[in-house]
Amino acid sequence: MDKMEVGQIDEYRAAVLLGLSLPDLRWFSRLLGLGHSRKIGDMMRIVFTYEELKRLSSVAAASAK
Repeated sequence: MDKMEVGQIDEYRAAVLLGLSLPDLRWFSRLLGLGHSRKIGDMMRIVFTYEELKRLSSVAAASAK
């Protein structure tokens, strides 16, 4: 079983931290080419680094204006 590395946030936690719905987070992620797939347990998840979360946050905030 693979575990998340230190400094990585899974897509569910990232959505909560950024105040986005999961579909919106995935949309921004694909649009910006951020995040990468990682097997966690028996499921594939998208994980983000803190730097990627920072970029996602900036774009999401700008689009809310």
